[in-house]
Amino acid sequence: MSIELDGRLFQLRNELDDHSRVARYLGLDFERPIKSLGDGYPENAIALVGKITERILKQLWRHHNIPGDPGGKALNDLIKGAQPHIRSANVIDALRDIQRLRNRSAHDGYEIADEDGLAAVRRLLDVLAWFSSTGSGILSGDVPKLAPDVAVKAEFLAGLYVTLGFQPVKRFELSRNTVYQLFFRERGLRSEYVELLLSKSVDDVIQVLNATNGELLQTQLPKLTRFLILEEDGDTRASSPFGDDYRVLTYDRFMDAFVDLDRHLSDVVGSYPELLDAGRLAISGDLLTTDESTGEQQVTRIGAADQLLDEVAASGGNLLIVGRSGSGKTTLLKQLVARSATASRRRYRFYFDMSLKRPEEPFREFVTRSLTPYMAVESTHVFDVFNYFARAGSVLCALDGVDEAVPSTTQAGFLELFTEIAQVLSAESAVVTSSRVSFLEDSPQVRRLLDGTALVSEKLVQQLHAQGVNPLLVPRFSALRLHDVASGATPLEKRLAEALDLGRESGLPRLSELAWQRIIEVTPSKLLPSVISYFGAAFLRGRTVFSFVDLVNELGIELFEDGRLAYDSFRLRPLFRVAGPSAVTFAHCAYQELLAAEHLREPDARDALFDAGPRLTEQVREFLYRRADGPASTDDCVLPAGVYLVGPSHHLMLKRVERPVRFDRFPVTVARYNRFLEAVRAQGSQEWDHPAKPVQSSHEPWQERLRLQDYFTNPAYENHPAVCVNYWSAYAFARFEGKRLPTSLEWEAAARGSDGRLFPWGDDLDLSIVNSADSWSGRPLITYEAWRSELDRGGLSHAMPGPVDAHPGNVSPFGVREMAGNVWEISGTVLDELNEVVICGGSYDNPYRALQTSSKGLFRRRGCSNAVGFRCVEEL
Repeated sequence: MSIELDGRLFQLRNELDDHSRVARYLGLDFERPIKSLGDGYPENAIALVGKITERILKQLWRHHNIPGDPGGKALNDLIKGAQPHIRSANVIDALRDIQRLRNRSAHDGYEIADEDGLAAVRRLLDVLAWFSSTGSGILSGDVPKLAPDVAVKAEFLAGLYVTLGFQPVKRFELSRNTVYQLFFRERGLRSEYVELLLSKSVDDVIQVLNATNGELLQTQLPKLTRFLILEEDGDTRASSPFGDDYRVLTYDRFMDAFVDLDRHLSDVVGSYPELLDAGRLAISGDLLTTDESTGEQQVTRIGAADQLLDEVAASGGNLLIVGRSGSGKTTLLKQLVARSATASRRRYRFYFDMSLKRPEEPFREFVTRSLTPYMAVESTHVFDVFNYFARAGSVLCALDGVDEAVPSTTQAGFLELFTEIAQVLSAESAVVTSSRVSFLEDSPQVRRLLDGTALVSEKLVQQLHAQGVNPLLVPRFSALRLHDVASGATPLEKRLAEALDLGRESGLPRLSELAWQRIIEVTPSKLLPSVISYFGAAFLRGRTVFSFVDLVNELGIELFEDGRLAYDSFRLRPLFRVAGPSAVTFAHCAYQELLAAEHLREPDARDALFDAGPRLTEQVREFLYRRADGPASTDDCVLPAGVYLVGPSHHLMLKRVERPVRFDRFPVTVARYNRFLEAVRAQGSQEWDHPAKPVQSSHEPWQERLRLQDYFTNPAYENHPAVCVNYWSAYAFARFEGKRLPTSLEWEAAARGSDGRLFPWGDDLDLSIVNSADSWSGRPLITYEAWRSELDRGGLSHAMPGPVDAHPGNVSPFGVREMAGNVWEISGTVLDELNEVVICGGSYDNPYRALQTSSKGLFRRRGCSNAVGFRCVEEL
């Protein structure tokens, strides 16, 4: 063993000796990992540190009455369960480092060095030091003579100053209601001391100090900050035993020494003043939880949204508010934080506009930038202090518009952001976020993560690890889904109608028309094309905040009255709000999303954005459809080459179709397929077969699978889609007709057109023009549970494919018929490694929500089904 290692082990042994009371109380041997390091076995030292950590965490489980028996749980499960009850981010990081080191040492292929063993012991010391520094007796069994509520408050105060980099110097428990604490830190050549005296009242302090002849406060320490913290409300200006160098605060107002809450809330309200004049808006919602077996959302409560939010604020927990654009999410959140003055719990409430989070900016830096003007601590400690307050359950944190801050609108993008947000969550915290409905409804795996009662499955854990996301960091949320208001108009639509002097009567235009009218009203006509191009492209590239200088450089000085670069002279001011010194952002993201949709209507704009991976939201897609010129005029079934918007609403993207193709107007029918079979029976199929077609595979329909045995022989079904044929047969049939199968991209582009519609006929539901489970049931099957119930009770037992021309309204913008429902359609997109093919469009036994133009599935190449058919395309 080297002299250097011997010296470091000696130092660690001495530091561990400082925690001998913990060792005795929990029955731990701190000497064993040190001895293993000295003997040259760092992997054994790490394993022993892991065992000690498990014992510590089990003690935390029992102390906090965490549900479940910690006895047989692994280290990662113990960390996950105890994490919400640990106030220190440093302790959480230390526990994760220990877990990481133990995982590495337990796997072959990793070389474990002495430094790894030393790091494990050092991180164990960080855990022990926190509980010792804060005066917590959880690990040592020390029973303070303080009253329990006083002990908790003293622990909170100590933890705060430890977070700020102070070290505890003295701690005296002077009575059951009074405790003295002294902290110290070095700042360069300067020494700083903080002295705290926590007690019930001034009278209690005087009584205690009289008993000690006042010696406690007779200190000559430099740079001393003194606080007298009273637990009881009362006149904090009353006479006290301190001199003039003190500050008297009640405990529930102690954060006032660090946070200028009133100014923060004033700025929040002032940034969008009309939103808080919304008492007239009766916004209600459904409180949702997740079924653990299916992952589907279930409504557990219905009520006024503001009351449900207040309950969360009072009781703790994490909540996601979801609702369509303009439904009142921001209004509710700002009202929630503004009610802090009268709140009985969590008076300290913070609001963060996530749309102002810069691309690639870590959540920590965003919070620091947002709160530095309101916090009386160094900027390097702003996030740590906020995080500590949040993890201690002292605040309510409102994060507005999380879907505007994700690096990409994908499952991985949301998980990345929520992993960062997890830093401020605890068992007692109240974190309320908002997003749009599509985020909740269109991603079942993300939806499963958002419920506080759901357990993350092993499969999902593996997926998260594959995406580089630690499942232990993903927060748990319940959800509040806002109802559309009774009149059909959202709060945003009503405000726009008032601004446009349209009144508040029912039958208002859609948001797309109202917002467009407002943009035209405010924007000088000669600037409108430039405004569309600049702001639309900016949104698609993830930019939402604009400096005055940039606006002048891009759009010209005429954007400002009298050439004066100020918000009050900004000609587009009604569309914008202040976003910092000499910078603005749109008052509502819907304005910029509408401009993005207008920009995307130009083929050249799509072409320019194709390689940029643009930011495409569901609202942009809806605006693109609503602002389209109307029904397509083409009926030749030709899909032109070009760039198309495709993908599900939580993962929209631009994809290029390289060359034009003509689609079959209808899926391949029984009559057409029978002609193919006659040719095969007469001369074989070698000239049309796929090179990889299995030798034993036949092109005959799988007779045993057919629900109707005479389906291919009865003339009554000649105009029905050909089903129970596999990919190999569909491929051969297409070549028999001199065609090919469409790629899944071509299929979707042909179904949704250039305006990105949800269904081939548009965005609106019409069960009369589609063969789906809903049409067989006679009612919309909105949820998975409703569809499953209908299936289980036999309500879909008679559902089957129908004639391919039975629904004239089921037509795409290019004249292609019956692309949604009836039968899934086999595409030419094959996943060779899985031996599966992509199928598109949904079928007669699927609910309408599964029939969207973006609907895809995987199907075995040799598979056959009554619900799967196909159609062909020819290249032009």
